[in-house]
Formats: sequence, structure tokens, C-alpha cells
Amino acid sequence: MTKKAKSITYKETGVDIHAGNEFVKKLPSIVNSTFDQNVINGIGDFAALYSLENEELKNPLLVSACDGVGTKIKLAIDTKNYSGIGQDLVAMNINDLICTGAKPLFFLDYLSMSKLNIVEHSKVIESIALACKKAKVSLIGGETAEMPGIYSKNDFDLAGFAVGLVDRLKKLPKEINPGDLIYGLPSSGPHSNGFTLIRKLLELEAKDKVSELKKSLMTATRLYSDFAQDPVILNICSGFAHITGGGIVDNLPRIFSKDLTAKIQLDSWDVPISLKWAIKKARLSQNQALQTFNCGIGFIAVVPVNKSREFEIQSKKINEPVVKIGEIIQGNQLEFKGNLNID
Repeated sequence: MTKKAKSITYKETGVDIHAGNEFVKKLPSIVNSTFDQNVINGIGDFAALYSLENEELKNPLLVSACDGVGTKIKLAIDTKNYSGIGQDLVAMNINDLICTGAKPLFFLDYLSMSKLNIVEHSKVIESIALACKKAKVSLIGGETAEMPGIYSKNDFDLAGFAVGLVDRLKKLPKEINPGDLIYGLPSSGPHSNGFTLIRKLLELEAKDKVSELKKSLMTATRLYSDFAQDPVILNICSGFAHITGGGIVDNLPRIFSKDLTAKIQLDSWDVPISLKWAIKKARLSQNQALQTFNCGIGFIAVVPVNKSREFEIQSKKINEPVVKIGEIIQGNQLEFKGNLNID
């Protein structure tokens, strides 16, 4: 008599449907507080619905952004510090979105891992939800996927997707001209860029210094949405640039025409301690540093010179510490003057 072969369950191969369902049941208590009046349905449906009937725009354009947190996720896993990684995810998307002048509306996340840990991964979603509330966007959906064989034990990854709305006649960038002034908004550290290099540098650092360095490096990416959504600031500025991978070198030129460039005064702002450490530890040249890290400037606003005083007054009024770091000039290659304050 042939022996009956034993069945192989999905759980035995590494995917626990029951745990996934239990995780989903926890989500409404975490994310519902982010919902605004335009959210039609809650977590659990096949797709999320969001009404635009309260958005009074004559020529509306939907704006979308998609991004992750890079290998900073490895540092979060190693330290089990998930308090800021959700803001990193939200900020990397929202800070891109607002460069168009758009109002952020809603956010979706993608969380994938080798094995679902309901306690720890709930903390990640809580971090995302808290950041969505700060950014005034609704966390209306997402995906959680157990993927054994793709990720190593305890590893997970995050991606996000944001949608906003802007009037076609008010989208940014507007016309940018020679003489326009460039203002920088300070970063909180490396944000979510350059961490493959940073993790290598941590391996080379003295062990007694690593713990404190990791704590500093895990500081969450700044959200610039309150600044960029201020109606006075929006009316004044000609363009915004989010300074991420590639630094000022690669990101600032994306917002002006090819016959224009920027002259930047590098000693006009302070560099965060964590970035000073990374730049010096890696022995990067100034040019290398400027194309690897944000070097202390996380977001840039371009302002017509005749509106600069109004811009500075309004920035102070909304408690955003802007620094004048340069101006737009004719040319096709960025000009850097002075040296970064890293000593």
C-alpha cells in the first residue's frame, strides 16, 4: 500500500496567514486617526477611496511620489529603533511631492519582511501614522508581505507612495531667473541618504563610540510640508528642491533651465555633527561630500530678489530657520565658494 504523502502548509514554508490577519486587525486603531473628511473607506477593502469634491481647484493636477528609506532600514533593525523610520519614509515622499507646489492628500505604505513580528512591525506602522499626522496626510492603505527567502532573518523593507493635488497654473517650479536668491532649510542629519557608506564607516569606528553615533544617525528626516504649504511662502517662491541622494550637486539643477546655474556659499550654514563625522571619517573631498550627503541643507527655496525680504519675514513668522546660501546665475555648472563648516 502506497504511503500517503504529507501535506505541506503555507505556514510551514514561512507565510503565516493567521498572523497576517491579526496584524491587519490592529491597523485601524493605528491609522484611522490620520483620516480626514475625504477618506471614504477604511483599512481592509481591496482599494482605498478618497474624495476630491472638497478640493476647489480650477485646473487640478494629481501629483504622485514613490520612495523608500534606503539602507537606513538596516540601522533601524540593528538598533531596534523604529520611532523615526516611519517619518523617514513619509518625509522622503512628501518632501518630493511638495516641490511641485502640491498639497499632499494621502499616503500608502509597503512593508515586507522575512517573518512578520506583530509587536515590532506594529511600531513601524505607528511611526508612519504619526508622521502622516504631522504632514497632514491620510494613511489610507498599504501592503504587508511575508517573503521568506527574499529577506534574511529579522530583515524588512519599507516603501511609500504619496498623492497630492496642485492647480496647473500654480505648479512649481515657476520661471527662475538670474539674480534670484537661494535659501536653504537645515537638515537634521543625513536624513535617509548615504547610509550604505555610513554603515561601512561604523564598522571602522571605535566600538565605544558606535552606540552614540547610531543614536545620532537615526534622527528622523525633517518634514518640510508646513513650510512649503504656507500660502505666503507658496506665493513668493519660484521653486523648491528636496536635497536627497546626489546632494545639492544633483538635485538643485533639476528646477532651473540648462542655461542657468547656482552660485553657493558653502560656509553660510552649519553642518550637523553626524555629517561632519561621516565626511571626515570617509576622507571625502568637498565635491564628493556635496554629491553624497545633503551636508546640512535638506530643502531649498528659490526666491525672486524683490520678494526676499517678505520671504525672510514670513519664514521667521512660521518659525522656519532659513539661511541665504547663494543666488541663480547664468552658466551651466554649479559654482561653490568657500568651504563647508566641518572642522
